[in-house]
Amino acid sequence: MSSQSDFPTLPQSRLSREDVVNYLVEQRQRGYQVFQHPQHGHVLILVLDDAHQIRFVVGNECQLQGEVHGQPFAIANVTNMAALRNAADGMARRVLGDGWSGAPNRARVAQDTPATNLASISNLIGGAAVEGIFDPYLENRSLASLIDILSFGNGSVANGVRVLSTAKTTGGQIPRLTRAGFEAWLTQLTIRGEIRVMPPSEHRRFILLSGGQSLLLGQSLNSIHKNEAVRLEPDTQDRAFFDQVWAQAKPLT
Repeated sequence: MSSQSDFPTLPQSRLSREDVVNYLVEQRQRGYQVFQHPQHGHVLILVLDDAHQIRFVVGNECQLQGEVHGQPFAIANVTNMAALRNAADGMARRVLGDGWSGAPNRARVAQDTPATNLASISNLIGGAAVEGIFDPYLENRSLASLIDILSFGNGSVANGVRVLSTAKTTGGQIPRLTRAGFEAWLTQLTIRGEIRVMPPSEHRRFILLSGGQSLLLGQSLNSIHKNEAVRLEPDTQDRAFFDQVWAQAKPLT
């Protein structure tokens, strides 16, 4: 017999006001007007055309309200950036049709288009902050590659970033990933962070982003120009996995 315990717990919101602002800054850069409500500072407004707008009501949760001449035509409660983008894209397309182009959630990189690869990955990150890196083959040069990627957009590395790699690159006579290299990276970005070493059996590669997002990489950050796919997903499973591995990993010395 079914009971209430059979249902999963409603996920908590992973969206901050900064996440929503970053999304709206992207839309302003595309030419749309964005305003803050004159009486309610927690309400931000994206103007689609003379009659239509989307209100972003930011609190413990985020609610999107599509309006036409001040009357609602759609409402959505969202808890992560992927859901926010989907809801906003859906409302905007009802109004603008093919005139609205939503942000991409996947890309493919290739060996002969290195600059385009950097821009494509940067577009997926958008204005989010990198909160965690999971890459068993991470090298010092991989951290420099991430700076190159972010230089193509508005993304950043979060203060307190966590990085997981393995002895595949930290061992040997000349290690390719070192504590000194990681600390130099942090110094250049003027942030704090921590790096740990996990068991060498791991093979997945992904980046945890603010706003409840996970950027899944088909390739390692030390060789981002391979012919591989890159895509965005909600971080529900990846963040839990990251936290589990992080708790058992050892600091890189």
